[in-house]
Amino acid sequence: MTDLSVTSHVGRDILQSSALFKHEHQVVWEYVSNGLQYIDAEKPLVRVLIDRKAKSITIIDNGRGMSFDDLHQFFQMHGENIDRATGRPGRGFFGTGKSAAFGIANKLRVTTVKDGKRSTVELSREDIDSPEASSRVPVKVIERDQPVDRHNGTQIDVEDVKLSKIDRGAIIREIERHIAHWPSATVYVDHHKCEFVEPVAAKQFTVSTSGTSFEQRLPAVELVLKIAKAPLEENFRGIAVTSKGVLHETTLAGCEAKHLSKYIFGSIEVPQLADDESGISPFDMSRSMVLNRQNETVRAVMAFIGMNVQQAIDNLEKEERQRKASEDAKKLKQEADKIADIINADFDDWSKQLKKVVADAEGTSDLRDGPSSEGDQSLLTPGDDVLAILSDEEAGVSDIHNDLPKPTPPSDEPRPGPEYEADEEGERQAQEKPASPTNRRKRGGFHVDFLEMGEENARAKYEDASRTILINLDHPQIVAAKRDGGIDDPLFRRMAYEVAFSEYAIGLSAECNNVGWYIDPAEPIVAIRETLNRLSRAAASLYQ
Repeated sequence: MTDLSVTSHVGRDILQSSALFKHEHQVVWEYVSNGLQYIDAEKPLVRVLIDRKAKSITIIDNGRGMSFDDLHQFFQMHGENIDRATGRPGRGFFGTGKSAAFGIANKLRVTTVKDGKRSTVELSREDIDSPEASSRVPVKVIERDQPVDRHNGTQIDVEDVKLSKIDRGAIIREIERHIAHWPSATVYVDHHKCEFVEPVAAKQFTVSTSGTSFEQRLPAVELVLKIAKAPLEENFRGIAVTSKGVLHETTLAGCEAKHLSKYIFGSIEVPQLADDESGISPFDMSRSMVLNRQNETVRAVMAFIGMNVQQAIDNLEKEERQRKASEDAKKLKQEADKIADIINADFDDWSKQLKKVVADAEGTSDLRDGPSSEGDQSLLTPGDDVLAILSDEEAGVSDIHNDLPKPTPPSDEPRPGPEYEADEEGERQAQEKPASPTNRRKRGGFHVDFLEMGEENARAKYEDASRTILINLDHPQIVAAKRDGGIDDPLFRRMAYEVAFSEYAIGLSAECNNVGWYIDPAEPIVAIRETLNRLSRAAASLYQ
């Protein structure tokens, strides 16, 4: 009788694993993190080089490198991580990293030096698709253990990238998101040094599980919860969940849709996740940066975070109501509305001019690449000729005049394992509490608000999701403008108008640039100058 056993089609196995890496930033971080983790130098250094014309990405590190024998382990799908097997913690669990390149490209080349010997190997999509890939996929050996006078390290070349455009900014943001947890590491993307600059916190709390109902599942775990002085960019929001120093998710545990959640950030170190042997893994092989809610430890972590984040938001909402009730706040609100009226009047005129341009272009063809009434319908809203703002590649368009879509609670998003249903506290409690009414964006146009955002932050901040211009009352220039006469001082009012106008001009041009409206690099500069000229004329009476 023939023995029955499980087999695998190696080529399909590689491609299925690579399909988990859909974006360039995921692929690059996979190889950058290897260069940071597998080291023999005190200070790991990684360089990422992007060649958009050649459609290639190169990652070079000063790690410990690999011998030719080590390459056998590197190209073993789902093999046991060597460091983890010897008791050294790290992010490697499923051995899928070597397939990452084929999520976006057709060729992977690995050049590695260890102990004065260099080996170079190459794997292509053509090899993965070959008939013999059902049992094995041959890796082309270009050189093996060639003696060289070079330090240890590895170079990964991802070639023939299939993406229409390599998003350098997304790569930088992904690396900087993680680099906070690698304090001794240095990473360059081309000539940009990736650095994590932590937002300025107005308040900080440390909450322990000790003495709570979470202590049995999460003994001696501490949540560091911080309140930012200014609203945070989306990639800075949330609590970073780490285990033995490795980041696994950044989450607000059900509070994502709450208006004031944009001020919340922090961290929680949960060593129990890395040591979990429950049979239901806290992690999956997708590098999705989402923990598995079916795991009991993960469920407890999310409940603990959700309960404390919700409490922090409740306190912020109370403080916000008190702030808006003050006399100065009422005066600032009136001033903000006046500024917004001028900005929205300008925006309406600008929109009408744009409609005229589009209407005049009907029936003609543009000889250059770029937006046109026929060539790129993504820039036009169905039923309207006004420029629309593309939120991302997959989300479609939303009319700049219409309400923005409300944030979708994470419960509607497919995730590894079922959503955690806490009992009386935690994530479910946070999700079930309705979002603050202030989270509903008023219909149409731009809004202006004054906030105390700390002297370390910029004069103003533009929130593109709600098209709100926030003026920082703590900025030294604005503080000086209202030093003598307070918020009634004409100098302060003029300064406020100037700051808001500048932020609006830059924000409007940035949104146009995001959808590819500009072709010449100088066009945004000209547009900003024209917008500021229009607004300064509209507000000339302030300077009489």
